[in-house]
Amino acid sequence: MINIWGLIITIMIYEAVRWLKSFPKFKFINPNLITGIIIIIILTGFKIDYEKYNNSACFLTLMLGPATIALGYPLSENIKLLTKNKRAIYTGFAIGTMTALVTSYIIGKIFHSDWQIILSVMPKSVTTPIALEISRTIGGIPELTACIVALTGIYGAVFGHKLLKMIRVKSDIAIGLAIGAASHVLGTSSCIEKNKPKQVVMATLSLIIIGILTSLICIVIF
Repeated sequence: MINIWGLIITIMIYEAVRWLKSFPKFKFINPNLITGIIIIIILTGFKIDYEKYNNSACFLTLMLGPATIALGYPLSENIKLLTKNKRAIYTGFAIGTMTALVTSYIIGKIFHSDWQIILSVMPKSVTTPIALEISRTIGGIPELTACIVALTGIYGAVFGHKLLKMIRVKSDIAIGLAIGAASHVLGTSSCIEKNKPKQVVMATLSLIIIGILTSLICIVIF
């Protein structure tokens, strides 16, 4: 018999939080963040081993790969935007990739973190399925990487647009590129919620390309 109790509970909690978010008073809440907190409380309160929960909910993790690929369509729109703004976009890809890796390394060194911890944090701005494989390959801790990636995405989804507005970034292409580069799929979902098609296309393209670039750089260097 297939054990899927973790999968069912996770989906039920997520859908309940999404329903709660539909009310004006709770518009500010982030379903991913609240669901994670509730799951942690349940596991801690009932003293459920994380491995047992993870084994029963791993189907959700497996679906992240296909979901990321599906998010990349329509491909024609991505190609059009890439062709029209290629210089700015290519520069953004390079800066976004290197910034995430270099800042992770520098902050880790400042706080005298263990080398394995630094390696685990480096793929923080890459979407989860790619980040986990990078972490495993370069000698990081995949579980820690998953946690850091989720937190990075949530912060980007909650504060990304506000921060860019604060520094007066108005271009949908620039906003989408920044959101996708810094906070992968979760940040891209915030662009979808705001109904900004150009931002969605740019963020999607950004998270996919930067995921590939980060993989290549990490594997070659480490």
